[in-house]
Amino acid sequence: MSFPRFKLVPGHIDVDVPGWELTGDRLSGERIMECHELFHPHDHAADVEAALQWADRVIGSKQIWTHVSDRNRLEHWEAGTLADNTDGPEPTPADIRALIAEADALQERIRNVEHRLAGSEETRHSVFRLDDAAGRLTAVSEALEETAGELARVRAVRDGSVCAVPWGVCPEHGNTLISTGGRTRCSQLACGRSWDYDRLGVPCGEPLTHKVTDAAGESFRACKAHAMDATERLIGGTVTPLDKADQ
Repeated sequence: MSFPRFKLVPGHIDVDVPGWELTGDRLSGERIMECHELFHPHDHAADVEAALQWADRVIGSKQIWTHVSDRNRLEHWEAGTLADNTDGPEPTPADIRALIAEADALQERIRNVEHRLAGSEETRHSVFRLDDAAGRLTAVSEALEETAGELARVRAVRDGSVCAVPWGVCPEHGNTLISTGGRTRCSQLACGRSWDYDRLGVPCGEPLTHKVTDAAGESFRACKAHAMDATERLIGGTVTPLDKADQ
């Protein structure tokens, strides 16, 4: 689960002094802890708007603020997440799947609001947009899951334990794949294999079985299907099975 980078909370900043407290962490790692008295004590909407603008100025950039109410109906505003640092480590499949959990939780919250509004004769006419919004989050989760799967395959290739040829193959028929719309299938009619991702667009990832050496003496390890393809295309090189210890 991602946590907000910035929080803006209304409350008492001193004895009998109502105001706003801004806390958070800039991308540089600098901690923010700032307070300000109410901007418009007698106009809540104007006060909130002014507080958000003040927070943007303190942070140094315009934020997208989300209004949050907890179970006790205490409100505050949140912006950004601790995963926003684009200079940090590369996201992992687990990071992507954490986004899936957030999307699923949001979908559940939307369905809950939809159900509550649908129970009233006065408000049930307004819920059709919520049904559409919740449905779109299903597609979001599916896209994130496919991304996490592709990232996992790329990371597996990096450690050298699987075939790292930068395009996929059919494990049985070799260089016979066709990819459209993010899906891939083997073009051999008798095969029937298909994959729910762009297998041509990511590194292979099949088990290592052969060593391929070209005419100049350069070599790499490959899977059975890529070795088979190399046998048909290689001029003056060799393709030899790996010893068990090298696989």
